[in-house]
Amino acid sequence: MTASIRMAGFSAQAAALKRRLGGSPLVAQAGGAVSLLLDAFVAAIEPRLGRFLDRSRRIAVVEGDGLALYEVRDGRVSARGLFDGAAPQNFAGRGLELRLPPHVFLARTLRLPDAGRDYLGPILSHRLERLTPWRPDRVLYGYDVPEPAGPDGTIAVDLLATSSDLVAPHLDALNAAGLKVTALGSAAAPLDTPLAIDLYRGRPGASGGSPLRRPVALAAALAFGLLVPACLAAALLAASAEAEQAEAGAHLAALRSRLAARSGTGGTREAALLAAKQPDSSILVLIDRLSTALPDGTVLRELDADATKVRLVGRSDDAAALIGLLEGQGGLSAVRFAAPVIRDAERREAFDIVASRVPGTVPGQRAEAGR
Repeated sequence: MTASIRMAGFSAQAAALKRRLGGSPLVAQAGGAVSLLLDAFVAAIEPRLGRFLDRSRRIAVVEGDGLALYEVRDGRVSARGLFDGAAPQNFAGRGLELRLPPHVFLARTLRLPDAGRDYLGPILSHRLERLTPWRPDRVLYGYDVPEPAGPDGTIAVDLLATSSDLVAPHLDALNAAGLKVTALGSAAAPLDTPLAIDLYRGRPGASGGSPLRRPVALAAALAFGLLVPACLAAALLAASAEAEQAEAGAHLAALRSRLAARSGTGGTREAALLAAKQPDSSILVLIDRLSTALPDGTVLRELDADATKVRLVGRSDDAAALIGLLEGQGGLSAVRFAAPVIRDAERREAFDIVASRVPGTVPGQRAEAGR
């Protein structure tokens, strides 16, 4: 009992939230745009997958004071009884055609220039106030061009219109049962064929009758749900990498400051030579030289150094170029690869370099001695 009350309360809160969001113009416009994009995508792929789809149709026909339900499969019409407020089996989650009695529609045939065939929607919408007895914002209409243009260059346009106020009671009853109306037309049209004039054609969600729409919508929602966490994870990784880089830079700056403070000469050439001769500070000089020599795009994972040898392990965009840089600016000699260079999945080169240290030198000293 308590669980049922909680579920009812949750459902009421969800429904209230949906009504509030649905009342927002921005949310309504975004929802309409997404629905139109989904309909266009479904319309594009449906012809290629048509032979694998269930082409049956569900129809609700207003008969007297009730709704009679029918299912059409392979051209055969099967009665499913009267609508009793609950969705019958095989009707839930599928598009539903609603057909009203002919007397609630206004039917007219207009003669219009064939040159305006591609603009019939705007042309008829502009004339609704004169063609129908209802307010233009309450009119639902559809049209069809049953014949080619005549000798006089005009076409016959069959117009079918009604008021949304006449449709609303039936829509409310079907929506309450979880049934979505995706097509609207006259009961005078044969049930075994699709509507020639569909008053819902072109509206957002009108292709909901397609069995592809729901799976495509679910797949899109799933892809979006996976993409958002992936983007957030990538952003967090990038921020973490930037933080680590900043921390390494601050640590290196602190080492340089300590070296300058110990030498007491403000970081001059003589100070560097003096620091290189002292065992406790020579490693600091080596780190300073390597940080100057190694280019951007190179990351060290290991650095092993003793009095005579240095070993560097890491990844770089161009491992071969490191040999010359370490010999020219790093103050090292006999620089060579200790293992073959391996390119990883990110197209970066993993290297293992060994070299001999030249004690007591600063970058550029050997070059000057050779001049």
